[in-house]
Amino acid sequence: MKKRIIGLLLIGLFSLNITSINLANAEDRALRKIFSGWMTDYSTYGDTTKGQIQAMDFVVAHADMFAQVHPFWYTLTSSTTIKDKYVTQNSIDKAIPISTMQSLGIKVIPTITDGTAEGALSKIMGNDANRATLIKSISDLVTVNNYDGIDLDFEGFAFVDKIATWPTIQPRWIKFITELSTTLHAQSKLLSVTTPYLLDPITGKKGYYFYAWPEISNYIDRLNIMAYDYHKFDTAAGPIGPINWFEPSLIYALKSVAPWKIYIGTPNYGYNWVTKVTGVCPTNTPASEKISSNAAIIHQLKAQAILDKPGAVATYNEKYGETNILYTAEFNGVNKSSTPTSCKVNHSAWYLDARGYNARAKLVEKYRLGGISEWEIGYGDNLAIEEVKKVAIAMGQDKVVGDVTASAENINYGEGITFNGSFKLADGRPVVNVPVFIELKRPSGNTRKPITQTGPDGTFQTKVLLGESTNISFTTDETWDRTLGITPEKIIGISRVISWNIPASMKHGVAYKVTGQIQPRIAGIKVSLDDGNALASAETLADGKFEIVVTATKIGVKQFRIVTEPETGFIGSKSAFTSVLVR
Repeated sequence: MKKRIIGLLLIGLFSLNITSINLANAEDRALRKIFSGWMTDYSTYGDTTKGQIQAMDFVVAHADMFAQVHPFWYTLTSSTTIKDKYVTQNSIDKAIPISTMQSLGIKVIPTITDGTAEGALSKIMGNDANRATLIKSISDLVTVNNYDGIDLDFEGFAFVDKIATWPTIQPRWIKFITELSTTLHAQSKLLSVTTPYLLDPITGKKGYYFYAWPEISNYIDRLNIMAYDYHKFDTAAGPIGPINWFEPSLIYALKSVAPWKIYIGTPNYGYNWVTKVTGVCPTNTPASEKISSNAAIIHQLKAQAILDKPGAVATYNEKYGETNILYTAEFNGVNKSSTPTSCKVNHSAWYLDARGYNARAKLVEKYRLGGISEWEIGYGDNLAIEEVKKVAIAMGQDKVVGDVTASAENINYGEGITFNGSFKLADGRPVVNVPVFIELKRPSGNTRKPITQTGPDGTFQTKVLLGESTNISFTTDETWDRTLGITPEKIIGISRVISWNIPASMKHGVAYKVTGQIQPRIAGIKVSLDDGNALASAETLADGKFEIVVTATKIGVKQFRIVTEPETGFIGSKSAFTSVLVR
């Protein structure tokens, strides 16, 4: 990104007065946004008349809980190609959910999965030119769509590539993440990574070590740990993501990854297994009731139908943080020979209900994590997210209020502008000695960088030189105890500097040359000479110089000036009037 900042002069002027400290009132605390998750294309705006899910309705209804959303939209097929993962009749105009979520303060960080053949992605990452191409493809996807970042869910390494290749994958993966992070962070974009669970190598247990959490921890902004599918639809009955299974992985992550970056991948689904069939089932028995069948999926949203089965007994398992439902279905009818027959089919279903979500939210509180990431948004029920909300409220952050004034709203190119601001908690307590970041939004690109820090009274002062018109705000980082601090945005207009020469006297009816130069120097800028009305104009050359030919027609003392029109990055410029004797 081309930077047009000419320079930064940091001046800290801080008062020595210490304000009295008062306890924050409940209304001065903000609910901690600890909820996020994945949302597919087909469920974003489903057809409700067909019983389909509308995930965006859920997001909007619970916007105060969402820190970010990972639209599950893309798959990688080569270093140059990132395709829509679901191109169906329900494919959507992505701009609509993007703008909706961002307007609600929710970061949009889409997920890219690995759609390449076995070993292909590792080879791409192992080749310098192909790796650079892939990084550019991802970066372009983010910038073109104005996403807040990207989430990588490259599970092929774990579940497609051979175990023997893992030692080769690891260094390639680390190098790729390091370089992609540098590219995205230069654009103030976030890098999220989703991986299966890892275990501490010292345990000697299998844990997909090649995802290298310790080595990539400083380069990523989010780590989603897939804490689910411990038992899957094609295995024996059992919990989906038991806490006692994934908590050791969580503890291992905390050894190297900042807690606030970590999100627990949490399923809002489960499976319903057939565990035993007694008797001979009639021919009209559903195929799903056969013991050889794969388990049927249960969504949290529709689990009540199973709970309502005759004789169903539901037991919440504290150790697993999941609910097990046992019931027996009975079928009567005839066999293929039309002889009466009957059977009993035992079922064991496991899924996460609201209590399971509360238990995982409690882990967020216990380890001071970023939150939980739900698979998949739209299939959970309101009771579950309300249980998470109870914990989020208890974990609330102090609200930070930012304010800033500018010494001017419009300045000339090369001039400095001074900002005086403050960050305080809602109850008036100063936010003391914390880094202050300047956020610049301008035609040449957006930037966020540290510039100063607050003093003992929460105030700051800084002087900035700008190279183009810029929208400026100042922020402090969110912490476990405080919300993000942000000042109102200031719009600063920059005028080009004009130096010019015109004869002190001119004879009427005779042509004269008016010369000058603009700063910054650039070709093709329209420059006009006027006396209140435009008289003549010219365009600047590559060095910013211009020459205008003018013929005065009226005798007397006349006032002339040079004017440039508004353009991208600059407001219009006007020089001071100069008096000329026309004789």
